[in-house]
Amino acid sequence: MKKYSFSLSKVLRVRRVEEERAAAMLAAAQMIANAAAGREAQSRHALASRCARQGLQSAASFLYWTETTMLAGETLSEARADAQRAEEDVVARRSDWSSAATRVSALEHLDERGREAHTLERRRDETKTADDMVNTRWDRQ
Repeated sequence: MKKYSFSLSKVLRVRRVEEERAAAMLAAAQMIANAAAGREAQSRHALASRCARQGLQSAASFLYWTETTMLAGETLSEARADAQRAEEDVVARRSDWSSAATRVSALEHLDERGREAHTLERRRDETKTADDMVNTRWDRQ
């Protein structure tokens, strides 16, 4: 009996490459999301530190404080939006990776079933050959 070969081995190899690529893209998206979350935390801290005013101030000082606080608030809003977009990208990349992993798993399952069927067929052939040898010896006697 001939050696087992999976007919979809090239497809399986391509699917594995796709899965690895999806995993790399997920890792990159997670790094970007972590960086965006860090920028959001920094912006939140910067705004919180701006909110503490000290006593009475001149009009110019108050206007300066108001303007810089508004800019810090806008920066925080942008950082939150960036973090949200980055998190949505992570969810999308995780979905892509999950789909790729599912496709690989399905092909690996087919390969396992094929190997099991091949092994079973080989064992049947071996048993038949052994039976034929015994029967041939029996017929000679």
